[in-house]
Amino acid sequence: MAALATREQGIAERSQVGKGASRLFEPGSVTLEEAILAVWQDLVTEGRAECPVCGGSISVEGGCPACGSELS
Repeated sequence: MAALATREQGIAERSQVGKGASRLFEPGSVTLEEAILAVWQDLVTEGRAECPVCGGSISVEGGCPACGSELS
């Protein structure tokens, strides 16, 4: 079984489960590992980066105030 990361679906989209969920990472595009490494690089060089979970602003000191995500 393979894991698949998808965007949260709205109510209308949930009724069409199995009809092609949108993927966060398309085959042949940036991998999850590459995306997280890019966030780490921005955090190290600039102290802030775009949150990989919600798109807010994540910082070294406090993580993402919008969704509470942290990288460790």
